[in-house]
Amino acid sequence: MDNGLAILNKSRNAFCLATRNDPARYLAYKCRMAVPEYDWYFREWLAYFGKKQRDVVSDLEWNKSKVSLMAAGKQPYTREEVNEIAAYLSLRPYELLMHPDDAMALRALRSEAMKVVTQTKRFDDPTEEFEKRDGTHG
Repeated sequence: MDNGLAILNKSRNAFCLATRNDPARYLAYKCRMAVPEYDWYFREWLAYFGKKQRDVVSDLEWNKSKVSLMAAGKQPYTREEVNEIAAYLSLRPYELLMHPDDAMALRALRSEAMKVVTQTKRFDDPTEEFEKRDGTHG
């Protein structure tokens, strides 16, 4: 009758399940398996702007260990912290989730697209062009 649930029977199992929440046969449990990693490029952005962690500590008056853990990707970040760091580095908050090279390429693409849009608007309005040539209004 050993269908895998017998491990839960305390009288048959001397191993305490509360410590790992796994059966005794899984002794090779990887303790770091469940450690979260926070996926942002805080450290890369600091390097991009030539800033050090101590600059963030002094300028934003944050705890040194908090900045260190956030840069290492070991501490969760809140929306307020992301907004504060983004404002400090003159970035948009979502850019902290992108590598600096990708974010700057996206900024350049957006800038070029806006140039095309403004040039296109200038040529799309026939009344504006007509008024300039004719000198009449209306």
